[in-house]
Formats: sequence, C-alpha cells, structure tokens
Amino acid sequence: MKPIGVQSRVVLFVIAVVMLLQISPGLADAPYAGLAMTQGTSPLLGLPIPSTQTVVSVYSAPVEVTYTRITTLPLMEGFTGGDVPGKFVGEVLQRQVSRDLRIIRLEAIYEVQAGDHSFTALIRGGTGETKSGEPASATGAALLDGVILAGWRTGAEVHVAFQTISSCTDRDGVTHGPCFEGTIRIERAPRE
Repeated sequence: MKPIGVQSRVVLFVIAVVMLLQISPGLADAPYAGLAMTQGTSPLLGLPIPSTQTVVSVYSAPVEVTYTRITTLPLMEGFTGGDVPGKFVGEVLQRQVSRDLRIIRLEAIYEVQAGDHSFTALIRGGTGETKSGEPASATGAALLDGVILAGWRTGAEVHVAFQTISSCTDRDGVTHGPCFEGTIRIERAPRE
C-alpha cells in the first residue's frame, strides 16, 4: 500500500473546500444565507466573492399577499397585491353551514398567478361566532389555513383571513359587489 503524499492531501483538501463553498449558499438557515454571490472572483482559486447585497430566497421570511375577490361562488376571480401582485383565481370545493347558521365551513383552492411567484394552495377553515355572540357569517369575516401544493414555496403553510365588503372596484375601474378582501400569509418554505 502506497502512502498518500503531501501534494495529494492538499489537492483533496482544496477540492473539499471548493465543494463546501458551492453547497453553502443553498443552506437557507445558515447565518450568512442572505448574502448573494457576485460575478467576480477572488484571487484565491477563482472562488466567488461574497456580496453585501441580500437576495430573496424561496426559504426567506413570511410573505403577505393581499387579494380582492370580485366573483361569487363556487368559482373565484380577482387580483392580488402586497408582496406578490398578480391575478387571483380559485374554487370553493366545499361549503357547509351549521344548523344554527353560526358556523360556515369552507374548503377551497386558491391560485395566485404572478410569474415566478405563482402558486396553488389548498385551504380549509371558515367563519365562526364573534366575541359578541353574533355569527361571523353576519360580519363576513373568515379564517382559513392550508398548504401550498404547487408552484412557488411548495410545502409552505398559508394562513388566510378575509372580510366581505359591500362593493369594490377592479383594476379596470369597474365596480362589483359584494366582494371579499383578504390577506394570504405565506410562511417559509420547508427545506428539501
């Protein structure tokens, strides 16, 4: 058996360091994961130079998407804003009202069409009784939770809150009523 020479050990060490540096930007939870890499290289082994610019990663902080729904059930259509402006579409898969009309259970598919930030989520929840004992269906408020099934941030949890309003104006200036305005909070995407 032949012993490994010093040159061979140095080459193996350099290869290991280069491989680790190539993998490390993908580690979203690392303390410096927000640093971007520039196109330049360092004088040492042609390694990329860390930049002071931050980048938005698919694993970064929660995102708030506002939406306005302008159509009635079961199909939904509207527009989004906030952190992800685009088009909103969806479908109510199930709607159940309790006998005393105090709770409405909803299950729906929400889809946001916004280029690289497009996603489809399955959500469940509904309306319930308010603190004053009035049915939430009377106030038009609802809370739903779910998960992104496809697209940007697949696997991330989503939390939806919306309110029924008497009328709204779409992006073309046309007035609709009733409408639904809400927020879709998208949590961090899980690490793969």
